[in-house]
Amino acid sequence: MNFKPANIPSNDALRVKAVQRTGVLDESKEELYDIYCFLAKEITGCPVSWTGVIDNEKQFVLARDGFPDEVPMEMPRDQTLCQFAIEKTEPLIINDMTIDYRFKNHPAVVDFGVKFYAAFPVTTSDGYTLGTLCVSDNRVRRLTKNKIKLLKGLASKLSYQLEVQVNQRKGTAESVINILNKLIGNFKNLQIIEAISILKFIINEQISREDEELLMQFGIAHKKNDILELSSQGKNLKSELNLNIGTLKRIKNLSSDNQQLMNMLDQIKG
Repeated sequence: MNFKPANIPSNDALRVKAVQRTGVLDESKEELYDIYCFLAKEITGCPVSWTGVIDNEKQFVLARDGFPDEVPMEMPRDQTLCQFAIEKTEPLIINDMTIDYRFKNHPAVVDFGVKFYAAFPVTTSDGYTLGTLCVSDNRVRRLTKNKIKLLKGLASKLSYQLEVQVNQRKGTAESVINILNKLIGNFKNLQIIEAISILKFIINEQISREDEELLMQFGIAHKKNDILELSSQGKNLKSELNLNIGTLKRIKNLSSDNQQLMNMLDQIKG
């Protein structure tokens, strides 16, 4: 008998939007989440731990401990164990997967001998399960009430961290939108991608030769001894934008990837 994927939760479209708002699909920062996997292994004694989020198509692993390096960080949603854990906000603990009707035919069980699996939902404050913090073992296990409590607390800490990142991301997006609106107000028919190029130069990020031509065309910059620098108009514009240190740092972290910045703006506006 073949493995049967989980049903799609009724709130999945809204849940996926919550996943997208975290921004973790656009970047890889495994070092931010390694500690959760390490602690999950320490608490339970299991040899394998991982944490990740699930959108409508895939599971994106944020960090893992105990997996071979060749195992991909992304997996089709309908092939994962964790698809069954995003339906609720309570832990899913399977002491022996070989006798569980949902998992006994899963390749992880049949081909790799996984027997124990525990998934602790990573949820938002409004009740959407973004993903899971998991442990597994190739032998049957039972977690004590205290270990379950500790793992729930750990998953809650991870949930809080992701929510903080959402709020920071939203704050950055709102700052960028306000700045872009000011730029567009100063230059007729300015496209957002052109405004981003102007902003990158103002915060001392490297720009392309085409962008240099754009800045000189708008009178924002000129060349002195073959070095591009802000013109008087550019300096006035920088002053008008009123870029404080906090805003500069947040924008600088994003400005190296135009697509990431565009994705963030789209998600916030959406």
